Amino acid sequence: MSEKTPRLERLRSVREWLVWQLRRTDETIAELERLEAAADRAARTQPPAPPGWKLAMQRPGGRPTPDAVHTSDCGMTGTHTKPLTREQALRAITEEGITACPYCRPDTDLGVL
Repeated sequence: MSEKTPRLERLRSVREWLVWQLRRTDETIAELERLEAAADRAARTQPPAPPGWKLAMQRPGGRPTPDAVHTSDCGMTGTHTKPLTREQALRAITEEGITACPYCRPDTDLGVL
């Protein structure tokens, strides 16, 4: 603004800009609060994370027997699986002699080489 503009007019212009800026700030705060509340609701309603490992079961003669340990995201498991905790998967590979899937390599994730 030039020096010829009266001081009162300049102050009113600044005030209008500040009111506009405050309104935009309030809208941004409200939007961020809505997003945060939605994220909190989603986090509370999410199902628990699946176990990190699963045991594929064979059904020779109709009786299920353990076949191989897989990571939870392996697509080579077939239809019959049982979820395993880390400790169960580790025990299955090291103590029970169940093989580890050669594709997803759960033994590497478990630290068994």
